[in-house]
This record gives sequence, C-alpha cells and structure tokens, in this order.
Amino acid sequence: MTIDTTRRTILTGGAALGLAAGLVHSATAEGETPAREFEGKTAFVTGGARGIGLGCAEALAARGANILLFDIATQIPEVPYPLASADDLAAAKTAIEAHGVQCLAVTGDVRDFDAQKAAMDRAVSELGGLDFIVANAGITQPGSLEQFSEEELSLIIDINLKGVIKTIQAATPILREQGSGSIVTMASVTGRSGSDRFPVYSATKWAIIGLTKSAALALGPDGVRVNALCPTLCRTPLLENDHVLSNMIPGVTLTWDQFEEVARDIHVLPVGFYGPEYVGSVAAFLCSEASAMISGDVFDIGAGANANFPA
Repeated sequence: MTIDTTRRTILTGGAALGLAAGLVHSATAEGETPAREFEGKTAFVTGGARGIGLGCAEALAARGANILLFDIATQIPEVPYPLASADDLAAAKTAIEAHGVQCLAVTGDVRDFDAQKAAMDRAVSELGGLDFIVANAGITQPGSLEQFSEEELSLIIDINLKGVIKTIQAATPILREQGSGSIVTMASVTGRSGSDRFPVYSATKWAIIGLTKSAALALGPDGVRVNALCPTLCRTPLLENDHVLSNMIPGVTLTWDQFEEVARDIHVLPVGFYGPEYVGSVAAFLCSEASAMISGDVFDIGAGANANFPA
C-alpha cells in the first residue's frame, strides 16, 4: 500500500469527508484564560467523559459554567472498540473542577430518556439551572453498507440519532419555561457528504442536521437556540483505535502516523488531526451572547477542508 492510495480512498469515502469552516483559534486553544462569561450558568454535556464531549465541557467550564457530565462510562458489548470508563468519567470531573466550577458526573445511557431527564433535574436542583446542552454522545461503525445487521443498525441509530432526540426532548420543558437556552448538537463532516466506509454513521449525522434545524424552528419562539457542529478529523478515541484503523480501507490496517498524513493532506491549513479544544471553543461561542442571533445553523470545523466542497 502506498500512502497516496490511502489518501485517495479516504478522500473519496472515508471518515474525513465533509465540509468545514476552518479551525477556530480561541483563548483556550491558545493557552490563555478566557473571560468568565458563563458564571452562574450550567451546561449538560452527553458523552462528556472524554474526547469532544470533554473538550466542550472544559471550554464551557473555563468560562465559568458549572457542568453536568452525562456518560455511559462502561463498555457496550456490541461496540467493537473501547468506550469511556468509570475512571475516564472520574478524571473528567477532576479536570472540570480544576476550572473552579462545580461538576456532577452522572453515569447514564442517552438511549434512556428517564435517565437523561433525571440528570437534568439534578442539574437544576444541585447546580442551579440548565442553560446549555451539548448533545455529543455517539458511536461510529466503519464497514460496507451491505454488511450491517439489524442489531448493528438499531444500535447506532438508537444512540446517535434517537439519543440526541431524547436529549432535546428532556431539556425542552426546562428551557421553554425559562425562555432561554442554547443547544449544540454534534453532527460530523460525514453529515455533509456521503461516506462509503461509514454509511450508517453518516446517515445519522445527516439526520442530526435535520433535527437541529427542526428543533430551532420549534424552540426559537421560546428564546431557545439550536445549532450543529461538524468536525472533520479531530483526535479522539472514536477514531484512534485498532478497530477503526483496520476498517478504514478493506484489507488494510492503517497506522496512526499514516492516518495523520491523510489528515494533513485533507486539511487546507497546515495541520493534521486537531484537538477537541477547537470544537469546544466553537461550542462555547454558540452558547455565548456573541451568537445571540444564530440558530438553526451548522458550523464546520475542518481546517479549511470545506473550501473543496460546494456551499
């Protein structure tokens, strides 16, 4: 295998496909201390034990928000790569509290509406409210479309799509009653363009964009904003694992260094995989007053890769 073949294969159908608006350089990403504009606010973050979820939670906490981390923090047997653990969730809580804010770490499954509703009620009673929602929890499944079983289809749709629907459903009464709030959903570059290696994952992320726009229409009159994020190649355990690396190209197992080269080739800016803090900074922006007139929109985070795709 040559790296040029690898790049070509992934560029035409891998997880790296999609639209993006370029890396957002924030105070957090540059190592500076951001303003504490979210003092007294509370954020609910699903899949918050690691990766992009934790990156978003830290960006909000660095700006003063109290955080409720909601994560399954255990292995789902049907998922063929390691999910976050109880130790990951505990470490995430410690990292959040280092920002001088309160943090609740709650173990739960986004497929369980009642568990999400109970956790949000705890956010209100123990942290003082519910202002920001980051619906981030999700799994991925590389493979060809014809190989997915009924059980595999149900699993990814139940977590990636129905889980986000349930997050929004659980938050809606609280946000509507107070007449304010910001919901940030996590789509993907594969929600902007098809992917032959991640076809079902891609379908759920396209659906997240439709859900986001529909929720923005439904909740806008109550003062609640809803927007979606579409990262490209962000370095997280979702991609950095043996299962994904061995299924990106049929019959080939990529090394991480090869995948990093692919990322550098795809991104227009001179970067490879970027850190979750760049996604977190955009999520924080969408929760801020600076974005008060933005709802129903989709923000691509892709180091300029979106310049290669139609508007």
